[in-house]
Amino acid sequence: MKNRILLPIYLIFCPVLAYGQVIDMHLHAYTEQDFWVATARNGFAPAESARDLLEQTIRKMDEHAIEFAVVSGNLESLAYYTQADDRFVPSYQDYDADLIPVDSFLTLVRNGDIQVFGEVMAVYHGQTLNDEKYQPYLKICEEYNIPVAYHTGGTFPGANASIWKKFRLSLGDPLLIEDVLVRYPKLKVSLMHAGSNFYANTLRMMDQYPQLYADLGVLLWLHPVERDYAVKFLELVKAYGVLDRVMFGSDQMIWPDAITESIEYLESLAFLTESEKQDILYHNAKRFLNMGE
Repeated sequence: MKNRILLPIYLIFCPVLAYGQVIDMHLHAYTEQDFWVATARNGFAPAESARDLLEQTIRKMDEHAIEFAVVSGNLESLAYYTQADDRFVPSYQDYDADLIPVDSFLTLVRNGDIQVFGEVMAVYHGQTLNDEKYQPYLKICEEYNIPVAYHTGGTFPGANASIWKKFRLSLGDPLLIEDVLVRYPKLKVSLMHAGSNFYANTLRMMDQYPQLYADLGVLLWLHPVERDYAVKFLELVKAYGVLDRVMFGSDQMIWPDAITESIEYLESLAFLTESEKQDILYHNAKRFLNMGE
């Protein structure tokens, strides 16, 4: 058993639901050094600190019976979260343009300290997953059956006028990573945010490449235009038979209320059956993460 941080007494003794039928494929981890604060586009208030975010996220996981949650971050934040709760699945995020050395990545994969590679943020660095720098890491992922989670679609308005100077919306098109799927046919890849505005290309790619999945991410809560993409995407994947590779992911970032909002919105979609919702919330992710199903 891993060492756990000492949580406040109200967390230790609060009522806890038994682990149930939800896997969140898209959470984020922070330390106090890289935590940031902003109000979400839909008005959600942020957590007050990295510690507060962790504690609120764990409470949300208990509330919604989230059995596992893939959490993305740098190595320090991943250690912070996985030591706090065994339900967190560590996923290495390349927030900086320079990745950790390939040898270090391999060691961490072998030790189980990296179990997913993502959120791969190539588009924020003016690149795609096809970029040469990612190839040694993808080769390791294919060899060790490590799934990859890749950012697709857009980001917050004005991002490339502030901290992400090289970000271009056009780079978020899933069609741009087709060569990766050809080069690594055994590699499982998830398109985070399901391509967002490129949702039709996501559908076409999923139909073509059976190793390709998608998580819903911010489409379920952030903004009305994103929810419009979510509904259109889900209607299409249901109609064309690839709903079995769509996964729930809240992308809570610094706003833990996004977890509840995402689940409730997905549950409200009347055109999905209860069985289909359960597949999205749990079964499809379990298969993607090589946990059975």
